[in-house]
Amino acid sequence: MEPSDIAEILLDRVWNFCQNNSGDTPLDCMVYHSPDQLDVFIDAYLTDEEDNELNKAIENSDKFWDEVKKEYEALWRSWIITKTAQYLGTEIRSTIYSIIENPKLCDACKVRRLKAYDKVLDEFGDAIMRALQEGKPLSKKDLYYWLTDLGDIAFGVKDQDYYDQVDYYLSYYDTFNDSEKIDMLDILLNEIDDAFPIINDALRDLRVLTNES
Repeated sequence: MEPSDIAEILLDRVWNFCQNNSGDTPLDCMVYHSPDQLDVFIDAYLTDEEDNELNKAIENSDKFWDEVKKEYEALWRSWIITKTAQYLGTEIRSTIYSIIENPKLCDACKVRRLKAYDKVLDEFGDAIMRALQEGKPLSKKDLYYWLTDLGDIAFGVKDQDYYDQVDYYLSYYDTFNDSEKIDMLDILLNEIDDAFPIINDALRDLRVLTNES
């Protein structure tokens, strides 16, 4: 096997463990399986045959192990960046549905709240777009501001659980270098773009119910 093959096998198996068997959150679990700890946990995720093949390759090449670590780190960091953006995207969608599915809101109230949400989400997307064009990532504080503003609109009051969840994901964003932050923002912008159809469909349906043109 090539170093890249071993790295892909490891990441897939680590993710499967983190998603299905770990007592930690998937992100925390993946952090525990960082490249710095690869030599500690690698044997647990390889079969005996794969482990023997790896050891033989290492014996035949001084650089093989370094290449495995390099390939795993590249995949691992890409995973962390992508998942952080996707989890934030999930939080955005959940706030939208909290408006749509709120039984305590009348249809006209939902329309007003969705319109306000749509406006802020559009401004948020513009802020990310400017950051991408300038190559200067938004700060954790900037992202927290936009995401909590969306939460306030959706819930109508400050929701501490939502705040905590957003802060949790942004704590990972804060560890990225500028290039990685730009990559995450690019993915997050796609998540935001995917959220607009949910709002538009809900507004269309609600306008029919409220006879609003």
